Amino acid sequence: MIKRFEDFVKELSLKTESKNIENEKKSKVKIDDEHKYLAGVKEVIEIVGLGKMKVKLDSGNSSLCALIVQGFEEDKENKTVKFEFEGKERIYDVVKHVRIWHHGTATIRPVIKLDLIFNDKEYKDELVDLKISDLTGTRDYRSRMLLSKAFMSKANIVIDPSKEFNITNKKEIKKKSKKNKK
Repeated sequence: MIKRFEDFVKELSLKTESKNIENEKKSKVKIDDEHKYLAGVKEVIEIVGLGKMKVKLDSGNSSLCALIVQGFEEDKENKTVKFEFEGKERIYDVVKHVRIWHHGTATIRPVIKLDLIFNDKEYKDELVDLKISDLTGTRDYRSRMLLSKAFMSKANIVIDPSKEFNITNKKEIKKKSKKNKK
């Protein structure tokens, strides 16, 4: 018998306390004296220096968090990587490389350090790999970043896959006007 997530939570006698974020009620679930935040499958994250963006909580990702870019140029001699983000060129030091297997094919990705702000808490020097992907339609529906299981554990997050933007507000992401896109 398949149970609804809400019924499962009730059976475990989880206590909830209200949290008010920008005049919207959000839930903080308490499990065994340790606060866990009940997040949706998509939330908002801020990358210091890059801004706020939509992020997907990827429970199948046991590696690093990934920043989605359309392409990058790596300078192996200077150990840097350059990519365009929101119309501006960005350059970061490459910390290391990771091999990611996807559908039987391996890709080598550069890893950089970023400072992240999620749920009002700052996470310094998080290791993030650069994932190349077609960003068509990203502004409207796609996420610009994937959060790994390791980050979710560090941030005390559990996911309710039936929800989106449960602990953050989608309206925090500033939409660019047509004038700004030119």
